[in-house]
This record gives sequence, C-alpha cells and structure tokens, in this order.
Amino acid sequence: MNKMAEKTIVAAAERYVTSLLKEKLTEDHRYHSLQHTLRVRDAALELGKRMGLKEEELEVLGLAALFHDTGFTETYEGHEAISRQIAEAFLENQDYPKDKIQQVLLLIDATFPAKYPASTLEGVIKDADLSNLGSERYFDSLKDLRYEWAVFLNQAYGDREWYKMNYKFVKDHEYYTPVAKALYGPQWEANRKKLKELRNDHAEPGKKTDKSKVEKASPKAGAGSISGSKSAQMMFKTALRNHLDLSNLADNKANIMLSVNALIITIVMPLAASYVKSNLYLLVPMGTLLATCLLSMIFATLATRPIKMMGYTSRDLIDSGRSNLFFFGNFYKMTFTEYQEGMQQVVSNDETLEGSIMRDLYYLGHSLGRKYNQLRICYTIFMYGVIATVTVFGISYALFVF
Repeated sequence: MNKMAEKTIVAAAERYVTSLLKEKLTEDHRYHSLQHTLRVRDAALELGKRMGLKEEELEVLGLAALFHDTGFTETYEGHEAISRQIAEAFLENQDYPKDKIQQVLLLIDATFPAKYPASTLEGVIKDADLSNLGSERYFDSLKDLRYEWAVFLNQAYGDREWYKMNYKFVKDHEYYTPVAKALYGPQWEANRKKLKELRNDHAEPGKKTDKSKVEKASPKAGAGSISGSKSAQMMFKTALRNHLDLSNLADNKANIMLSVNALIITIVMPLAASYVKSNLYLLVPMGTLLATCLLSMIFATLATRPIKMMGYTSRDLIDSGRSNLFFFGNFYKMTFTEYQEGMQQVVSNDETLEGSIMRDLYYLGHSLGRKYNQLRICYTIFMYGVIATVTVFGISYALFVF
C-alpha cells in the first residue's frame, strides 16, 4: 500500500468514525465523545512521532485510536468487542491488508483497562487513551465521566467516595512509554496532588486523612478493580453463584451414593447372607460388594464432611487483610464487639474488602475442588466394584456348577 493509499484509508476512517459517533452517540456520552476519540488519536500520533515510529506503525496506531471507542454506539460495558467488529468490517470493506487489520484489532484490545501492553504500540495507545490524566483539562473530563457512570452504569457517587476512588486510580497509574512519562508526568503529578486535596477536603468529619501518613498502595479503583468495574462485580457474583450451585449438586450426588450403598448393606446383604451357607460360592462376590459399598460410603461421606473451622480471627489477621469475616467459620467464636470492629476495619478499606471477596471465592473453589475429587473417587470405586462383583459372581458360579 503506497503513501497515497495510506492517507486515503486514514481519511476515510476518520470520516466514517466521525459520522458514526455524531449519529449514534447521545448527549449523555459526555466523556466518550467524538472529541475524546480525536484527542486520543492525536495523542497517539504525537507520542508515536516523538518515539520515531515508522509511517506504517503510525497508520495502524491512528486507525486503532479512531475505532477504539466506536463500540459505545451500541453498548457501554464490553464496548471493546463491538469496537473490534466495527473496525474489522470497515477495514475489510476497504480491502485493507489482513495482517494490518489484525494489528489494529490487537491495539483496540489493548485499550481494555486491565490489559497489560504486550508491545510498544500497545503501550503507546494505552498512554494516549489515558493522556487526560496528565492534562490541564483532567477535572473537566472527570466531571464528564462521573456523569456518564451515573447515567449508563447507575453508579452515583458522593464527592468523598468519588475523589477517594479517583485519587487511588491516578496515584497507582503509570505511563508505559518514556515519552508519555516526560510529556504528561508533571501535569499528572499536579492532578494527583489536587485529587488528594479534594479527597481530604471531602473526608468524613473527624476522619480526615493525615497528610503526614503514607497511604497504603491498593489496586486501581477505576476500571482495574472490583469496586470500580460493574463487569468485575457481575463476574464475581456469577462465579459465586455457580460455585454454590455446583456445591449443592455435589452434595446431592454424594447423598445418592450414601442412600444406594446404605440400602445395599441393610437390605440386600442380609437377604443374600441367608443363601451363603448353602451356596458358598456367593461368599467372595458378597465380600467384594460389601467392600465396594463401604469404600464408596467413606468417600461420599468425606465429600460432604464440613471443613475444619477455627471460629475465631485475630485482629492481626484482619488488619493485614489475610482473613475473610464474611465466612461464618472465621467468626462464630468471636464476640459481637470483636466481629463488629473487625468488619468495620474490612469494609473501610477497599483493598481489604476486595481481598476478602477474592479470598472467599478462592477458598470456596478450593473446597469445591476437594469435594468433586472425592466424589469422583467414590463413583469410580462404586462403578468398578459393581463390575468386579458381577465378574467374581460369574466366575464363582461357573466353577461351582462345572
């Protein structure tokens, strides 16, 4: 593709994206607007040129920046996937080379907040996408973002919570390219300090942050954390519900095995035992079946046996964020005052709260894995035990008759 063709595809993409965003974005898209898209495109090209990127790289970078938020025309959450589809359809229609289309799509994927850049170009587009953090207009864009979240995500924040969350996000953010650090770093630092002041000014009465203390590092409270992402919250809720459903299913399967084997031992075995004296060949099959039932019941019981619980969590574990007070096994021996103080400590710190959520899901999954492993052993023993019983019975009967 020659330079004239390159200019043509970029110009055509800009016309298409401009028309699409003007037509389909609403007035409520105050942050993710056409102006935002063009600013990200300009920032990406500026960073790329300062870094000495090739023309082809700048072209791919510019196209990805133009299309990276087009998905907002159809959905707010998960817009990256839609942006890919829109970009791919347009570029294919323009007979753009397939290898370059894939590069554009990868760069669009890179704008997903939680994704770490895997290449220089991905680092550039991520820096461009959040160049507003190092902009003098940062607080204007922050106001627009707050409005959007209230409208599209139904997430309305008070001033204290809003500034606290965004201070953490800006504080923990880092630009990936040296050029972005040099270009946006000074204003980013100024914006960070201003956010800290706003956070402290809006702190609860009597709970203003001591500026002499160093704040603990915590996960990004923006799109990179549970509290700042509705998608992450939905995934955790879905995973937790699935884990509980699977746990109930495992318990039902274990109860079935316990019931079946209990019936065999209490009803079938006594009836069969009355025939053993006159038919000694039944002794070995009966022994095999009895052993199968006993082993199956042992593992079915292990699968449903409650885990060992301490019932008490020390304050040190709570303060260090290494406990989960949402699980009854960690607090049923605590006094209400101890539990109340510990829970207040957990919910007052976003990092500790998110750690508790993750720990709860992890250990539930860990317990579920153990349960299903023992249940698999139970069913395997029962299956092969029944086969062995029938086989032994056939052999014993054949030897007795013949």
